[in-house]
Amino acid sequence: MKKHDYSTLLIWSAALVTVIRYAGAFVASDAGKITGAYSDWLTFFMGLSGLGMGILDVIGGVYLFDGWRHAMPKGDNAWSMRFQVLTFFVMGLILVGIGILIPFTVSRVAHSDMETVLTSLGEWAPWAWSLLVNIAPYFLIGGVTVGNSLISTGQAGASAGGTAGATSGETSPKKATGRRYTTLTRTEKYFIINTPTKQCQAEFGVTDTAIKEWRKSIKTEVEQGRL
Repeated sequence: MKKHDYSTLLIWSAALVTVIRYAGAFVASDAGKITGAYSDWLTFFMGLSGLGMGILDVIGGVYLFDGWRHAMPKGDNAWSMRFQVLTFFVMGLILVGIGILIPFTVSRVAHSDMETVLTSLGEWAPWAWSLLVNIAPYFLIGGVTVGNSLISTGQAGASAGGTAGATSGETSPKKATGRRYTTLTRTEKYFIINTPTKQCQAEFGVTDTAIKEWRKSIKTEVEQGRL
């Protein structure tokens, strides 16, 4: 089954749920105190923002982890710098989520409010917890951005078998290129221009000449603003 690329949707969704917090913070910095109707509206939208981030954190985290799992180097192959950075964001998002959930879970078990639970750990706890809450969207954005090409590895690998079968026995790279290039996704094209030729060959099952031809076509699309 072909996987869909939700990278752009996740990035913009994470940015959207953070907008209301920034709006409240900057208004408070200028006004000093938020009161009245604006406070009521801010509380309402903050609730929607929190709900959206809760959904986004879980779904986005699963999407990232699935991409990370498929992109993991095979056998004893060394981890590339890009994959190491992706691993940092994926594991960081998981740990941040756990750090956010533990105090909330304790507050529900103890039938207490969050302030009481956090301050019982020390005066630093509310600050640390607030940091985790606000940094979570950026771990998601960072993971999706850095690992955009790597997330497509599983998708590319899954389609490579079909590609190899379709092009087996063909001696013309140009024929293989024309047949396969039209089916490349946007993410796969970025993967090709950011990944060594040999790795691209292994993923798509075509010759190095075909990869070079693809890169020329991709660069043309970039220059023309079509990619």
